[in-house]
Amino acid sequence: MDKKCMKVLKKLYLHANGKYDSERQVMAYQTDTLTADEQEVLHTNGWVPNDLERIDHDQIIQQLIDLQQSKHLSWTTITNAFVAGVGGSYPRGITTLGSYHMMIHMQHHAYEEAEQFHCCKYCGLSRNSNDSWDNLSFIRYAVHLGHDYSSTSLGAYADLTELVSLLEHESIIPSEEDILTFNQLLHSLDRAESDESPGKYEKRLTAEKLIKGQAGIRRGILKSLSRVGVLPNQILPLRPDHWTNIEELLNAELVLSNTKGRSDMEMPWAGWQGKLGVDWDKARQLFGSMILQHS
Repeated sequence: MDKKCMKVLKKLYLHANGKYDSERQVMAYQTDTLTADEQEVLHTNGWVPNDLERIDHDQIIQQLIDLQQSKHLSWTTITNAFVAGVGGSYPRGITTLGSYHMMIHMQHHAYEEAEQFHCCKYCGLSRNSNDSWDNLSFIRYAVHLGHDYSSTSLGAYADLTELVSLLEHESIIPSEEDILTFNQLLHSLDRAESDESPGKYEKRLTAEKLIKGQAGIRRGILKSLSRVGVLPNQILPLRPDHWTNIEELLNAELVLSNTKGRSDMEMPWAGWQGKLGVDWDKARQLFGSMILQHS
């Protein structure tokens, strides 16, 4: 998405521009605050300002299963988008790695609440989200900024349904600079001190000024790499070709000291330690020739 359109979206999705829909209990955003030219920019880009949808667990699962047949989605298209996201040329690509991993492993299942958490044990959809309204356009806007929304089936659904539409009209190819930045990130992680914690690494990554954007964007990248096992954790073995129920990840958080009393540090990234470094076999399996030989 070009800078002109992003500028309009930032104006549209200002909190002060939101209007609460009391009937559907969801925030909608006012388009009459935009100029005619700004509204035309959204129209030209095919952007729906308020895609309000009633969230149904079973329908989301079916949609994700249907996406498994999409000719536009593959590990190649997804890893290209992710590397471009890490490098900064395509921030929207950051969330795709986790979303695609969830989608390819999605199976039919009924909503079954996790024993200690108010969400589906398999896909993570929260009890409060099921049978309620949400504004998918706002989720997609956040995704375009580079934020990771792939930890639940709702986020993966909002992400991938738009991504398929985008890939019908364009290919996402990471630049040489994107690929270099991605490799620099992996080697930055791999040279961590053995006792370096996720929090300490995030501070080091900020100081290294390697990744563009806010702290939340950098964390989203690390969470995505952790979810597919490129960044191992000390509790659960994760890998691209296997699905681990969300309940197992949440239960693992209960035994980690760095998740106590805070909701921002989550498994599997929370379970990484410096001594675990990078699983280069999984990195090469997923990213292939984009893993450069380190000199």
